[in-house]
Amino acid sequence: MATTHRSSLRRDTLSVGTSVVMCMAFMGPATSVAFNTAPAAGGAGRALPFALLLALVACLLVANTIAAFARKLPTAGFAYTYNTHAFGPSGGFLSGWLLLIAYGMVGPMLFSAIGAFGSDFLAAQFGLHIAWWVIAGVFVLVVWAINASGVSHSAKTAMIFLVIEVGVVLGLAATILGKGGDHGVALSVFNPANSLNGVSGLGTGMLWGVLMFIGFESVATLGEEAKSARRTVPLALFSAVVVIGAFYVFTAFASANGFADGGALAADASPWSTLAQRFWGGTAILTLTVMASQFANVISGSNAIVRVLFAMGRESILPRALGRTGARQTPVVALGVYMVFSALFALLVGLKYGPYGVYGFAGTVLGLGMVFIYIVMSIGVVRFYLREHRDEFSVVRHGVLPVLTALIMLLPVYGQLHPAPAYPNNLAIWLIVVWMLAGAGYLLYLRARRPEIIGAMGAAFEDPAEPAPGDDSAPEPEPRLGAGRVG
Repeated sequence: MATTHRSSLRRDTLSVGTSVVMCMAFMGPATSVAFNTAPAAGGAGRALPFALLLALVACLLVANTIAAFARKLPTAGFAYTYNTHAFGPSGGFLSGWLLLIAYGMVGPMLFSAIGAFGSDFLAAQFGLHIAWWVIAGVFVLVVWAINASGVSHSAKTAMIFLVIEVGVVLGLAATILGKGGDHGVALSVFNPANSLNGVSGLGTGMLWGVLMFIGFESVATLGEEAKSARRTVPLALFSAVVVIGAFYVFTAFASANGFADGGALAADASPWSTLAQRFWGGTAILTLTVMASQFANVISGSNAIVRVLFAMGRESILPRALGRTGARQTPVVALGVYMVFSALFALLVGLKYGPYGVYGFAGTVLGLGMVFIYIVMSIGVVRFYLREHRDEFSVVRHGVLPVLTALIMLLPVYGQLHPAPAYPNNLAIWLIVVWMLAGAGYLLYLRARRPEIIGAMGAAFEDPAEPAPGDDSAPEPEPRLGAGRVG
């Protein structure tokens, strides 16, 4: 009889391909294009494709940092585990605490958006008026069921909707270019001189471009479920960034050529709806595509946060029940807790600020939180290799590039905070500050009352022997506690 695993995830479940699908789906390509093109073009104007090319390079640098960690630490804990090994338990705990609130916003953000888009679509197309929160609630239950069935089922579902969203948006982009755009197709959109606001405008475009990539790093949370994780995770990281980065640059190239000039593109609050109406004669297909994107996004994104909850619960940093898995070796308790949280947050905040208010506020918290994590990890990887793998330290790969990454990522932080976003999004930074202060207080409590937990933080779970794929009777992975330091 197969052994019931209570604190381990199913090993050797995900290939490189399925891992790539999960992190590409988390990026929500169609959603990112639909929502971020306008603010990015507001600064870069007709040079939007060049700005997104810069964002692609910046995210490849972040991928280099994460890959360097992932080659040594196969774990579901991601930044929590990585930074525990880099900075010790305090740094790891605070990184995991920040990751909780950043990734925690994915569910409320996307469920509210799906509810709003679905409600608007049904009203416009069929005259049916269904409250957004009803539609959101239905999708919560659907995503809950899919993710409870196992990560492989989640990946298959995400792949179907990912193919749909990418295919439709590429089709629209090809139509724009095939019809000659507004007045011909020109490569001058890659000329930085065409930025509306010079270097500052390119910075704005790059900021929103970087935010379009958020989610690619989530493949690192699958380190315990991927086949040959030390190879799979880095390869999936770079593959996802390059493939979706090329998609973003190509669609930006099409949108820039679809308008008369950079000013017209920057002035349009919903440029892709305008382009769909002009070149396809309607927006219904685009609206459904964005909903498909949000659906795939929330499936992949909720998997990521659930695995972080699982990792911190397994180590008793959070309630230990969160670290339990069910018969299918999925973290069912963490999943249930997160689905309930997502539904309640979306509903309660949405009733006051509306579903799009939830989307904007939660998205701001997610964006700021993840960029902070990118910066800390980039500094941490230098320290990690110098302390634990000095013989493998590369001055360029583990020194120069991570430091450059940290400096570049300061630009999105500045762009998110200056000028200050409108209410209630301007409260996002203060929520993060209060959350981190609460985390610091909880850390002090753990040090004083439960020091043994602090000393055991940051386990990277590794198999004592390589089991056969699907062999439930294989021994549970053994934790490697390389970061068992109090300091």
